[in-house]
Amino acid sequence: MTKRRYEVLLPARLNDGRSVLLQETSNLQQSLQEVIERFGAMSYNPNTVLGVYHKGRETFEDDLYQLVVDVDDTPENRQFFLEFKQKLKERFQQLEIYVVTYPVEVL
Repeated sequence: MTKRRYEVLLPARLNDGRSVLLQETSNLQQSLQEVIERFGAMSYNPNTVLGVYHKGRETFEDDLYQLVVDVDDTPENRQFFLEFKQKLKERFQQLEIYVVTYPVEVL
C-alpha cells in the first residue's frame, strides 16, 4: 500500500509567550500519545525550528516542534489528521496549525 507522510508543526510557545514545555506539557504529551496510540509510531524533533511569517505590516516569529508520521494513504487516515489539526488548534490556542502531507516511498 502507498504510504503518506504527515508533518505537523507544533508551537513551542503559546500566543502569550508561555513555553509549552514549562506551562502546557500535558498538551504536548497528549498530542504525541494520541498519534502513537492510533498509528503505533511517530517521529518528534524536540529541537525547535524557526517559523517566520508576515501578516499585514507585522512580522511574526514562531518556535516550532516537528511531528512526523508515515501512514497508509487512506481516506480514514487523512480524516484523522484533519480532525487532529482542529484539536491541536484548540489545545495550543492557535489560529492555525501547519500540517503538510505528501506521498513517500519507504525502502
